[in-house]
Amino acid sequence: MLTALKRFAWFWLKSPQRKQLGYTTISIDLMGLLGLFGSKKSWETIWVCVGIKDRSDNVKRLVTSLSAINGTGIFGLSIYDQGSTDSEALHLWLQKHWNGALVWESESGDFTRSAAFNRAIKQAKGDLIFACDADMTLPPDLENTIRRYVRPKTAWFPICQWQLNPENPSWKWLSAGTGLFAAHKKWHGQAMVYDEKFQSWGGEDWDMFFRCYQSSIMPLRTRCKGLYHHWHESVKPDQYKNLF
Repeated sequence: MLTALKRFAWFWLKSPQRKQLGYTTISIDLMGLLGLFGSKKSWETIWVCVGIKDRSDNVKRLVTSLSAINGTGIFGLSIYDQGSTDSEALHLWLQKHWNGALVWESESGDFTRSAAFNRAIKQAKGDLIFACDADMTLPPDLENTIRRYVRPKTAWFPICQWQLNPENPSWKWLSAGTGLFAAHKKWHGQAMVYDEKFQSWGGEDWDMFFRCYQSSIMPLRTRCKGLYHHWHESVKPDQYKNLF
């Protein structure tokens, strides 16, 4: 009980949005939470958007988990490949193993997460998108969770479970990250576009998180059990600072 009260107080008084943008963010959070009680759509395709370079094994694992929950064709897949060495082979694998809607684009060039994900989001054929890194396994109830939390005044930034090291399949909550999100493009527009001035990995997600508030959107963060982030060597710059 005491822990829950401390978390409640921390969110409303000391969370990063209060420190960075001030207490006017409280009204945006309140409006976002109230909006969750409205009706939700149950038919719209959810487009999983991924930007990659040389991540074929991760993509295959991600798509395998997505296929297991896509029996009714509720998910589409939009992948922008930025010059992988095995791009053609991965595209052929996807055509063979992914039965849902697929948008694929591959171009050579230096990889930046911001640019690659913006392209994957833009080329998706639908409005409801879930931006997802390649090194993830997706949970069976992902559809219901996205539809529950993505509303006109909210975008969902899930807290995933992170693999501690490559030899140990133990997981902890990755509360420091805001790199995944789900949103409606038509509702949120430019608020849900990464700033491509971020050339290294890290920082582009926090920038988007805070810009949501500037567009009166609550970036809702909830734990999502079974949303697994698999271990890899850190690619964040040395000066990167976690805010949560």
